[in-house]
Amino acid sequence: MEFGINIDIYKLGEKYHLTESEELALKYIVNNFEKSLEIGVRGVAKNCFASTSVVMNLAKKLGYKGFVDMVYRLEFSIKNSLSNSNSLNNYCTNLDDEKLKYFKNLISNTTRPIFIHGTGFSGAVTKYMADKLMVLGYYSSRSEYMETMEPKYHQKAILLVVSKSGETSQIIMLCEKANLRNVPIVLFTGTSNSTLENLADLTFIIKDSNPIDDRNLKENDFFGNTILFFEYLLSVTKNNN
Repeated sequence: MEFGINIDIYKLGEKYHLTESEELALKYIVNNFEKSLEIGVRGVAKNCFASTSVVMNLAKKLGYKGFVDMVYRLEFSIKNSLSNSNSLNNYCTNLDDEKLKYFKNLISNTTRPIFIHGTGFSGAVTKYMADKLMVLGYYSSRSEYMETMEPKYHQKAILLVVSKSGETSQIIMLCEKANLRNVPIVLFTGTSNSTLENLADLTFIIKDSNPIDDRNLKENDFFGNTILFFEYLLSVTKNNN
């Protein structure tokens, strides 16, 4: 199993049917990886006022081969998630836990249709997003037509849009129609306080070294940053269980 950045021990306890003693052992291990390996099963059990069987049962319930496997893989998973979280902040200027939680909830069900749209250079970004979501098992499609988002699906669609300026007229029209149909909108943009930000339910402000270069004539990192941010965003939200 994989853990995300913030480990909710009690939530995991419910999910994996952990006893109170097993929850205490898990909490001890994730806060003391090196020491746990040093003192071993007996030491962890002693410090948690539990038996060694409690620690071994914990490893079994979480799907690990044994104690050492559990400690090593938990440490790797958490450090990897922390690294991804730091990477997210390298590309997005307005990121917080609430945005991550909202995005995770939106894409929690892979059967929910996700429509993606962008024009010009943003179109290349949205193609990558759509392809990435497809290989992860989502129903995703690039579309500029609201008709495809009509309620013929079992679940309401999601709309992801990319606009460097936040003022792309074609995307503004699409988002206005989406609002009329109560379709959730996620915006990736390089500009804050834009028309599209006011229309979107969730906005990620991507770092842009040339915000006034609308025609992309100079070196520009917005489009690359958007793809990298999207990769890390998917990684963190899918692993943060």
